[in-house]
Amino acid sequence: MHVGERQVALRRVPYPGLVGEVPCFGCGALVPAQSGPAHKYMLSSPGCWALYGSVLAWKDSWAGGDGTTTQRMVDSYAVQHATNPDRRNRQSVAGHLMSLCASIEHGVSGERLRRMIGDWTHRDYPLLVPSPAGYPVTVRDVADAAERSRPAAVEAWAASAWAAWSAHHDTIRAWLTVTMEPRS
Repeated sequence: MHVGERQVALRRVPYPGLVGEVPCFGCGALVPAQSGPAHKYMLSSPGCWALYGSVLAWKDSWAGGDGTTTQRMVDSYAVQHATNPDRRNRQSVAGHLMSLCASIEHGVSGERLRRMIGDWTHRDYPLLVPSPAGYPVTVRDVADAAERSRPAAVEAWAASAWAAWSAHHDTIRAWLTVTMEPRS
């Protein structure tokens, strides 16, 4: 291309992916700007829900472990989309926060947690306010990780999601204690 007497060389520069992406209004991750389905009661952008679906598809092809990595993926996504006061969302967030606590702080396996969460969610929980202002690790980080790095990315995601709710850790631990007690 000639501009006046000078020739200007145009080169392709990789663009960091910001075009066609929007922040998810649940977790804040940059996700594809698209229309489509989203979760029934978790407030997420359709692009975030689709990205989570792609991560779940990877999970289905990943073999190994006791289900802990898989459960931490589910828990992390749920607690990062806690922007809805709907009863189902409050129950989901409470159950998934208790699951993260039990997993991270007490080493409870994913297989055991899946059996326990059903009992936890059939209770009424208050809306936890304030909710975290942002999340340093999201589903986007897991989706962007190389396949062999994804389990570590999930671990970072879970630790980050749990830490983000630190203002409510005492409440969540108390709920967990009550739910772990034998019923009479």
